[in-house]
Amino acid sequence: MNSPAPSAPRSEFSRTKRWAVTLAATVASTYLLDAVATAAGVALAAAQPLRGADHWLVVAFLAATYVVWGAGLRVNLAANWRLLEETGTSTAALSKAAYDLAGVGRRSARARRLASQAGYLATELVKEIPYYAGAFGAAVVSDSVTSNDALVFLAGTNLGAAAYEYALGRLTRTFLRLRSSRAVPEGRPAQLRVPTS
Repeated sequence: MNSPAPSAPRSEFSRTKRWAVTLAATVASTYLLDAVATAAGVALAAAQPLRGADHWLVVAFLAATYVVWGAGLRVNLAANWRLLEETGTSTAALSKAAYDLAGVGRRSARARRLASQAGYLATELVKEIPYYAGAFGAAVVSDSVTSNDALVFLAGTNLGAAAYEYALGRLTRTFLRLRSSRAVPEGRPAQLRVPTS
């Protein structure tokens, strides 16, 4: 007598597929962000907008670019949260991992959201390390690159990253809106579905 096939493999495949999409998106997003941020940093450093400025002014300018970066990142964090809730995928693998862990035991949406944001922010902060190492490493080994030049380069990377994060957030929202409009029949309100990890 043949026994019915278990349903678990389908669930496992779904989970695997979500992770595969997340990992692919993470790699693509990391490389694209690096390209945009580096190009912006090089362009701003070459333009030398603060040439001859006092060091404190350059530091203040760098700090201001972090505010701009934070604004762009805020847009993408909100979009990433919606992406996780509606599809179970993310553009940052660590964000999804934290989201999935926070979802164990059916914790609140607030706990899942805070966990996903913490994972995303941790990823972004780690990405800052190569820029600082490269900028100040160049300043140490080259007489033509000053500490102010290094700070201006970092400011440029922040502005490039801000533009990228904002654009990615808007693109993600557009994708979710189009996906929702195709999935829900006309005249019927969409319902938020929380996927399993």
